[in-house]
Amino acid sequence: MNHQNSFFVLMCAVVLSACSQSVPKCGDEQATTLVKQIADREMGSQLGAEAAKMFSYNIEAIRTTSTNEKTGAHECAAELKIKAKNAGTNSIPITYTVEKTDDSAQIYVNVFGLK
Repeated sequence: MNHQNSFFVLMCAVVLSACSQSVPKCGDEQATTLVKQIADREMGSQLGAEAAKMFSYNIEAIRTTSTNEKTGAHECAAELKIKAKNAGTNSIPITYTVEKTDDSAQIYVNVFGLK
């Protein structure tokens, strides 16, 4: 994912189906699904929608680097594995945050490090 800027910040929100008041952890499916969607969206903006369909994503080596005790928001680090359908796999280090809106109706995931 080459681009003139080597550092991107992307954000995605999803309405939670559960009534949980807690922020999903870094490795929770809700958080990792959003990270994959953000990576896919960035790939599409860089290469075009058709080319982006050739890639799949996996999040590995997920670590919680910090948790805000007041808000419950998590700072996370991981390896984003990008696999092309007819080629190999590339891995890039990323960081991301997971937090909830004040009304706890949505979670926000911000991804840093997509190139």
